[in-house]
Amino acid sequence: MLFEYNIVEGRTIEDVWREIMWCAVRKGYDYKVQVGSYVGQVRRQLDYAVLRVLEPSIRPLGVRVPEGCGIPAPTDDEKIWRYFQKYLLDAEKGVNEDYTYGMYIAPQLPRAVELLNKSQGNTNQAAITIGDTSSINQDDPPCLKVITFKVVNGLLQMGLFFRSWDLFTGLPENLGGLQLLKEYVLAQLDFEVHDGPIVAFSDGLHLYEMYFQLVNVLNVDKI
Repeated sequence: MLFEYNIVEGRTIEDVWREIMWCAVRKGYDYKVQVGSYVGQVRRQLDYAVLRVLEPSIRPLGVRVPEGCGIPAPTDDEKIWRYFQKYLLDAEKGVNEDYTYGMYIAPQLPRAVELLNKSQGNTNQAAITIGDTSSINQDDPPCLKVITFKVVNGLLQMGLFFRSWDLFTGLPENLGGLQLLKEYVLAQLDFEVHDGPIVAFSDGLHLYEMYFQLVNVLNVDKI
């Protein structure tokens, strides 16, 4: 077999986060990082993965880790809100930043909302691309590459593609912030539609070795 699909479905962001990390520890392959962030560290990566969060609006959006485990939770609702406001909605990047997702999302978001409203949700065109032709030359180009909004059975669904995705620290904050973005879009729609799932795809989901033991603790019922 040349590759293996890994499909995880759960009710909340935390449910999917725990399950996909467990999947990575059991089924991923190891390699040492050669370029980009974390050069020299070993990480375990899944080949292809599809994640489906059925009810991503359930609060809290942040995830929890056991008390006394020695590693703090990677995010919480306050951090997720700041991430949404500063990194997903704000078109301005900081002095030392090569990019923010917001500098690509903000200019395209009004058109995505317009397309959804004009079609009453019957469109595949409400898609936002992250990055431009110069992004490939960056030391750390954007990990999130595509965001889509689609109405399926009366529910606003968000589709995502990540070229690379840090499972422990990145995924929970990314999904929490993107859920807030979906709710922001939902509030601007002028037809009857309800909040729906997030479906995310990545061929670069990875977990750093420092977190392997914690994943066992989080999924102790499966050991």
